[in-house]
Amino acid sequence: MDTTATSNRRRHERVFSGMPMEFNGCSGNALDVNEIALFLVLPNTCPMQVGQTGVLKFTLDGVRMEEKVSVARVTKTGVSLVSTEEVSTFPRLMGSLRSGVKFVKHTASETAAHFRGEFSADFWDDFVKIYQGKEHARRYRLNFTNVTSMTSSGLAMLLHLDIHNQGEKESILISHCNKEVLKSLAPLHGSNTGIVIVTNDLQDDESHKFKVSTVRDAEGHTTVTIRIAPLFDYNCRNHFAKIYRGRSGKTDYILDFQDTVHIGKAAFGTMLLLNQHNREHQGRSIRIIHCNPSIRGALDGMKFDTFFEFI
Repeated sequence: MDTTATSNRRRHERVFSGMPMEFNGCSGNALDVNEIALFLVLPNTCPMQVGQTGVLKFTLDGVRMEEKVSVARVTKTGVSLVSTEEVSTFPRLMGSLRSGVKFVKHTASETAAHFRGEFSADFWDDFVKIYQGKEHARRYRLNFTNVTSMTSSGLAMLLHLDIHNQGEKESILISHCNKEVLKSLAPLHGSNTGIVIVTNDLQDDESHKFKVSTVRDAEGHTTVTIRIAPLFDYNCRNHFAKIYRGRSGKTDYILDFQDTVHIGKAAFGTMLLLNQHNREHQGRSIRIIHCNPSIRGALDGMKFDTFFEFI
């Protein structure tokens, strides 16, 4: 295998994050990460210069990390930081953001769970927590929209859930699988388990759609209110970007979270892209309204009060 080509390909991969980080005493948020660099969105009060070096600090899987970096590029909204470490933590950071449990919701009789990245034993403990302590013969809806691949250990995880559920017929439904994942799940077809692979998924996914309203005043100033999708995650990035691309700096944005029940890590990066667009076009502050306690807690955890106005 050409390891150089593999390395070059990986360096072009990007993972949206939104993770809070600190560089040389300035707090910001990572917009996206690759194996050797990331873009850090910073407040206007943090001037930086190309070539400036320092230590980037962040928390990964509960552990405080430090990475020696250098400023490669400065923009109106932040800086591109390149790792100067012999062995960087950025690949590990990408892996942590890329795979795992995205979202879990329990009702009285059913559990819905969404996953991302490679479905494998790397997040076995988090997977077990989904059904640990739950009654047997419960219905589980597992959404694989963002699952890129399935390993043999991933199959073992699904069978472990089936054993816990005592093989109750059609109690574990797996949906929204890509072709590669469907091939990997083939051994489960026709097996004596309660697992069902749904292959006729609906394409019209209301859970990832936005509602947009626009008001223009007598002076030509525009206010765009974006009613955020119920599930605000990686699948929303293109639709969200189309809402603001091409608009001028005289636009106010209001993000209305009244319908939202889940916000994913990639959504934080998506919001930061809007912030970046707005600042580059000398736009006003972006207002956020109608957050439930869970969504507000997630945004507070990202320290988004630095870049957005909460009402």
